[in-house]
Amino acid sequence: MGDAQCFPSMPTSGVFTYSNPRVIHWGQGSVAQLGAELQRLEATRIGVVTTHSLIESVDRLRVQPAATIVIGQHAPMSQIDQGVEAAKSARIDGLVSFGGGSAIDAAKIISVRLADRDGRAVAHVAVPTTLSVAELAAGAGYTNEGGDKAGMRDPRLMVETVIYDAELTLSTPLQLWLSTGIRALDHAVEGFLAAGEHPFTDVMAIDAIRRLFITLPRAKEAPDDLDVRTENQLAAWFSFTLPGASASGLSHTMGKQIGARHGIPHGVTSCLLLPHVMRYLAKTMPDRMLVLAQATGADPADRVEELIASLGLPQHISQYDVGQAELRRAAEELAGKYPAADLLGIYLSAL
Repeated sequence: MGDAQCFPSMPTSGVFTYSNPRVIHWGQGSVAQLGAELQRLEATRIGVVTTHSLIESVDRLRVQPAATIVIGQHAPMSQIDQGVEAAKSARIDGLVSFGGGSAIDAAKIISVRLADRDGRAVAHVAVPTTLSVAELAAGAGYTNEGGDKAGMRDPRLMVETVIYDAELTLSTPLQLWLSTGIRALDHAVEGFLAAGEHPFTDVMAIDAIRRLFITLPRAKEAPDDLDVRTENQLAAWFSFTLPGASASGLSHTMGKQIGARHGIPHGVTSCLLLPHVMRYLAKTMPDRMLVLAQATGADPADRVEELIASLGLPQHISQYDVGQAELRRAAEELAGKYPAADLLGIYLSAL
């Protein structure tokens, strides 16, 4: 099937606002560029924001941190508050996040809260170890005092530099790596559906979807293959071309509503919900789903479901001891944001 058929109509005019990081390095050994990037940003006292599982690997960044801040899953605000105080005490003027979405989002919030008198946030370089692409969003998620997921948006949250070094991802558990790959697929699908017909986002999203379908199974078969992991990272990067739309899409929002509250990782919420959300949206945007069908070779929701199953990832909310009462509560809490959507029906279909 020709490429023209994959993109049946394109607008003849429009606008696209770039909001991505200014510099992105990729490739094996690219962490060697971190020192030069920090020097370019005039950062001399560095705070490293990471997770418990990576604390012993911080030396691989080849920087001498003035403070090391450890963040748990879903970025609890209490830990972010502690991180801000630690950074102030150490007189931090640059941040390096090393880990997945929780560490990266926490570092974003810390960077803004350390802003100078002119409102300029502290420079932030992200070294991701998962495929969730939090490093590309001008927003950040955290867990509030009530245990619920919350978020903030601010252009100053945007990371200055990203370094995709596959060598630093080998310690990432395979299920975490693959499930965040489905998170990247979620970004691509929801960004594509939300964009309308757009010449840039359409091409990038479709390319990311195709790449993820090809390279995630390769990662499952050869988890230590650095070339494959680099391919995964590039596909994830390409998936996030419409950050605001994908981050606020139905699958993402419904996943956040149950994720922090029930201890379900970010990537896994996409595994549980994305196929069911796609089936629901197919009723209201059949033309866009047809393009996805052409890209995936079959019904796109079925293909996504098959991919998740082939990767051995969770597929049912009930696997996390979440019942109908909890799902009803989550649907009711989101009803004001999506008044026309059958939120409970989607949740129950994923049960």
